[in-house]
This record gives sequence, structure tokens and C-alpha cells, in this order.
Amino acid sequence: MSAEVLYALLERLHGHLGWLGLAVLLHPVITLGKGRGVSRRMQLSADLAALLMAAPFALGAVIYPTYRSGVKPELVAQAPAVAAVFETKEHLAVFAVALAISGALVLRGAGKSAAGRRAARSMLAGAFVCAVMTGLAGLWVASHAHPAW
Repeated sequence: MSAEVLYALLERLHGHLGWLGLAVLLHPVITLGKGRGVSRRMQLSADLAALLMAAPFALGAVIYPTYRSGVKPELVAQAPAVAAVFETKEHLAVFAVALAISGALVLRGAGKSAAGRRAARSMLAGAFVCAVMTGLAGLWVASHAHPAW
């Protein structure tokens, strides 16, 4: 398998894992909004959402050096607006992952109290909003980036 094919495969896996994490993240956000106590399945979904948000982030960190050396220079030269949206997407992803992990940990540690559940829901909802913006930016970049980049 060539390096270009491997990069393309990992880049697509990165995006698909991100959308999967976003879908799973919606469950604890909705469930915590209903005001019920924390069930084992709710905690599991929050933990899984955090993991599925962290996985594409880690994969992105693995493929970033290839992007930086092989893709970014051409992208900045030919489509600076697309490059700027990509960089913004990366910053939003940091917030999404940090909030998802923090929300799952707060839910695990303070989920028995109403204040802990509210704090966890706020973090997870913030992660969801940042992740939606990240995903939409990623789709926009992917649809505008030239295949040769």
C-alpha cells in the first residue's frame, strides 16, 4: 500500500470516527437533560463518547505530520480560505475532546449529585456543539480540497 493510499484511508477513518463519536455523544446529553439519576448505561455512553471523540483526535495527530509537510503548503498557496477553515477545525476539535472527556469524568465522579449531573451535561453539550462545528468544517474542507493535495 502506497503512502498516499494509507494517508487517504487514515484521513477518512479519522472523519468517520469523528462522526460516530458525535452520534454517541448525543445520548448522554439528551438523557442527562431528563433529570434522572445516572444509570450504568448512561455512564457507559458518556465514557464511550469520550473515547470515540479522543480516537479520531489521536488519529489526526498521527496523520498531521503528513498533512503539514505534504498537503498544507499547497493548500495554503492555492486555497488559503480552506486552509484557514482546516486550522479552525483543529482548534474546535481540541475543545470538543477536552469537554467530552471532562464531562464523562465529572459524570463519573459527581453524577450522584444534581449539580454534578448539570455540570457534566453542560460539558458534554459543549463538546457536542464544538464537535458539530468541527465535523461541518471538516466536510467543507474535504469538499473544497483538491484531490491532489
